[in-house]
Amino acid sequence: VGQGNLVIGLDVNSNNKKAKFITSVYNAILGGGANSKLFQNVREKESLAYTAGSTYRRQKNVIFIRCGIEIANYKKALETIKGQLEQIKNGEFSEQDITNAKQLIMESIQGIEAEQDSEITYYYGQELSDTFTSLENYIENIHSVTKQEVEELAKGISINTIYFLRD
Repeated sequence: VGQGNLVIGLDVNSNNKKAKFITSVYNAILGGGANSKLFQNVREKESLAYTAGSTYRRQKNVIFIRCGIEIANYKKALETIKGQLEQIKNGEFSEQDITNAKQLIMESIQGIEAEQDSEITYYYGQELSDTFTSLENYIENIHSVTKQEVEELAKGISINTIYFLRD
């Protein structure tokens, strides 16, 4: 077996009252879908990963980057991922990246009401975080996120863990 799983934990450090919405957009840009920096650069451009993406865990205020890579590609993949984090910190992403991220989030939000399990999970998460944001309000907050807010939030994101599972 020559494959391994690379997981990188990121702390989100922000005092912005809209941080959870900004972080959602940041995460979508970083690794939320096929248009994301991780997918496009680590997987497609550099061919370093079979899978590459990230997940935002709002209750813990962390992001997990996960990549399935060849063991031999570990150093190059890690460097490339760190490079993507730096690019976002430096504002090296476009308004189209913001638009794509918001669209991805909107599609996800619109699917919540379509399935009872998703709706229950959403509102249960609201209870756990001791906040309540209606789906309509969530959508409004996502729409209002700006490139400058994402760039500012990115400056407060730091790596807390690098874990590589291999044979």
